[in-house]
Amino acid sequence: MAKRTITTLSMCVALLLGVAACGPSLVIQDVDFSQPLESVLSPDSNNEVHDQRYAIKFNISGILEKEGSSSVDEIRLIRNRGGFYFVTASGFNNVYVFETDDSELNLKRKIEISSDGLGQPAFNQRDGHIELVDRATGNTYNLDETGRR
Repeated sequence: MAKRTITTLSMCVALLLGVAACGPSLVIQDVDFSQPLESVLSPDSNNEVHDQRYAIKFNISGILEKEGSSSVDEIRLIRNRGGFYFVTASGFNNVYVFETDDSELNLKRKIEISSDGLGQPAFNQRDGHIELVDRATGNTYNLDETGRR
């Protein structure tokens, strides 16, 4: 009887270890987080923007502060394949690159584009990078989460 109990107990332990080992180990690779189209968003009176198409909402007050601005009519937002968000607006000198965390967007990099400020920025999704076009000047910049390419 003792031998049967030990065998049964050993099988239960092995089964539990096997189930535990299979649990959280699922990894889906080669995920494309990119947004194929930029979002043009108008901030509300609290400086919050809400993109219903891509289900994101956040406050731009910190970005405005970094740019030395009190308000903008609209911001431009796009997400690359790696899941990094790129944000800019007319008059901005920089493009801000954010990575996601638990209910947060953390600044990964600030990419200086123009000391005179962008005139009419627009983002495009390209193979392997984000293209920023200033339609006012015709200048084009290739960007990724590490900076200019």
